[in-house]
Amino acid sequence: DTFGATEGTELTRPDFVALAESFGVPAVSTSPEALRDDLAAALRTPGPNVVVLPALLRMFAPTHLD
Repeated sequence: DTFGATEGTELTRPDFVALAESFGVPAVSTSPEALRDDLAAALRTPGPNVVVLPALLRMFAPTHLD
């Protein structure tokens, strides 16, 4: 949208919680406030676990609009 038109494909992030759960791996989406407790719970559980902390990636944000 920065240059007025979309070219190519807009990529979206997968639902990592649903993806992990589809393989039978316990997963949780957390927040910065709940991260400590959710991570501790995941580490107490034997086997693989996924803890997702959603973040806004700004590395490709346009700098000329500031």
